[in-house]
Amino acid sequence: MRFALSTLKLGVGLLAHWEAHKAKAKKVGLDYGYPLLSSLPERQITLMGFSLGSRVAYYIMRGWPKTVDPRLKDIILLSGAVRRQADKQWSLHVENITGKLVNIYNEDDLVLAYVFKVPSLNRSPCGIKPIKEFHPRIENLNATHLIGSVEHSYKAYLPHLELLLDQKLDWKARCSRLL
Repeated sequence: MRFALSTLKLGVGLLAHWEAHKAKAKKVGLDYGYPLLSSLPERQITLMGFSLGSRVAYYIMRGWPKTVDPRLKDIILLSGAVRRQADKQWSLHVENITGKLVNIYNEDDLVLAYVFKVPSLNRSPCGIKPIKEFHPRIENLNATHLIGSVEHSYKAYLPHLELLLDQKLDWKARCSRLL
């Protein structure tokens, strides 16, 4: 009985912790994303978010003004902790960027499968499955065969980004310009 009660307390504590971080990610994306990024001198900006950082990137895309500044180019979600359902209005918000929204997911990501799905009432995140909406500028790339089930780290994705994004976003050309 003691073990079950302590497990329940741990689960409730994790849920409260998770909900607080979800709310912070949304606030950062909606309230601070555009003012911060629009002050940069770069003409085109690509955002790459990992896990809860993907939530921040989603909310920056969602809150980006449609008529003002077309500098937000591509959004790349790695192991995204954002629900993938259509109620997120992915197709509507992808119109706020000039490039592509790329969801790189790992079906075997144990952290997202349990830490995200349980508090989100079994709604699966885009980090373990494709985004459910179709739009010509939304791409879902499956990295399951490249990344292990216990590798919930951006470092696990980095060696494979060129392979995954090659010819999707003209990654090589952009990287060579940076060097």
